[in-house]
Amino acid sequence: MANKEENLLDMIPWQRRDHRDCADGTVDVMIPRFGDSRIGRFLGKSLKNTPIHVHLDEIGTAVWRLCDGRRSVQDIGRSLQEQFGDRIEPVYERLGIFLHQMKKAGIIDWRR
Repeated sequence: MANKEENLLDMIPWQRRDHRDCADGTVDVMIPRFGDSRIGRFLGKSLKNTPIHVHLDEIGTAVWRLCDGRRSVQDIGRSLQEQFGDRIEPVYERLGIFLHQMKKAGIIDWRR
């Protein structure tokens, strides 16, 4: 069986973390201070486990809100182009980098 290479545009991101809405319309994503590992969960129970707040700007917030587990990366890119126009170009390059960073930080995950 051949190893099928996945196309980023077809992948569907979903939010793994809670967030809070800010007064200016942006969001703060909350990340556990000690991570998701067994040790991190143990430390979180033993110590004061206030989450780390990652503040997203206007474009980051738009991406976050679109990562609903239903829209593909291609759909998100189209929506960003409609909302931000030339400000977001090159949309798919920027979106790919941002989503990769969010995945690496454990903020999102993928549905295929």
